[in-house]
Amino acid sequence: MALHCNPTTTFCAAALILGLAACGGGGGGGPSPMTDALDAMVTERAVALAETLEAARTTGADGAFDDTRHMVAPSVVAMHDGTAAIVDVTETGTPRGGTARGGEFAELENAPRPIAGWTGARFGRGDAKERLVVYADVGAPEPLPFSPENLNRLREVSGLTGETVPASGLTIVPAWLPVIRSTSLAPADERGSVTYGTTGSGADEGRVFAGTFAGAAGMYGCSGSACSVTLDDRSAPAAMGGTWTFVPDSGATVKIPDYEVLHLGWWLEAGADGAPGFQTFAGATGFPQGSGNVTAAMEGLATYAGAAAGVYATVDSSGGRITSAHSGEFTAEATLRAHFFGAQDAGSVTGEIGSFQDEAGRPLEGWRVILNAAPLTAGEAAFAGEAEGMVGTGTSGEGSWEGRFHGTDGAETNARPSHATGRFDLHFPGAHLAGAFGAEKR
Repeated sequence: MALHCNPTTTFCAAALILGLAACGGGGGGGPSPMTDALDAMVTERAVALAETLEAARTTGADGAFDDTRHMVAPSVVAMHDGTAAIVDVTETGTPRGGTARGGEFAELENAPRPIAGWTGARFGRGDAKERLVVYADVGAPEPLPFSPENLNRLREVSGLTGETVPASGLTIVPAWLPVIRSTSLAPADERGSVTYGTTGSGADEGRVFAGTFAGAAGMYGCSGSACSVTLDDRSAPAAMGGTWTFVPDSGATVKIPDYEVLHLGWWLEAGADGAPGFQTFAGATGFPQGSGNVTAAMEGLATYAGAAAGVYATVDSSGGRITSAHSGEFTAEATLRAHFFGAQDAGSVTGEIGSFQDEAGRPLEGWRVILNAAPLTAGEAAFAGEAEGMVGTGTSGEGSWEGRFHGTDGAETNARPSHATGRFDLHFPGAHLAGAFGAEKR
């Protein structure tokens, strides 16, 4: 990667943060000039990241971690093949440097280290000087027989009746376009709308096109009048005109996606003037509005388990001189324990982030973040508290955390929330880490 600037500036340090894998810097016996240069570069990367994390902390109220000045919120949806798609990234606020860079995020090839049960993707923007990492908790789609009853379980489909699909197939309606996929509805070299005639010359009479409907394989055909189709870049129709039908293959199964999706991630940003910034984020899509709110009638204990991811930076010094510096990405396990309202308790949530690993999968021994009690408030889903912990140095650190409940575990009255997401940070003399988590009720 070419850096067209002075590597001692903050901007180039931010570029180093965004462009290199985690590693350490420091002395050694008889280093070569190339080793010296590499050590200086990775040390600068770690120092810059540490300064960025520290700045997010010191600008917050009462020392709390403040990464909300300039925010990014990805919209994540589950696909019928069991993957997750980032359909939009919303950017709000103003970065510390003054002006947002703007522009679209593009997915990069070097995906982040996987987390069990989570799909990860890495995005870049601005000549790859920014990094956006997103993980989504997407369950495998549930295959079911292709029947009206099962098709009605799709959020895009409703109102189908009968025990079986008619032999003539389903008559396609516009609301179903999101679940239709086909690479044969239009020639590969065609752009825009393609029209097929079914009357007159009869050239397209009875013509069929292979495709899928909510993951079920079958054939699309046109009947009655001329039909048109406009495909987008994913071989998904943006529009279908005329009367189209879909006949499933024998034994085809429809795939019901996991509509309720958690996401978490982090963003190393660069303002228009190059000032670096950092934020973590976590959230959920597909859950009913307000379904995570707690009530005073909820009682008992509940445990939530899941994953976490983020970044860290450590800088060791002696006599005013930096002796070593390390920075990189981490993944971890997250556990929450919710004590809901009882006769004598107001309700609270505690937790722990543990089993840390770096991006190569190596254990980060002795790393632990304790999420101290965060009070619950009836009628709300959010909670926040203080954090403490260690990063293997033997020195205790302090920080903050916040979270939010989503969903409902069952249909009964006063059922407890089914999922939780949140963010956390921890700070030591010369060391910082920050990340986000998502967890499901166990």
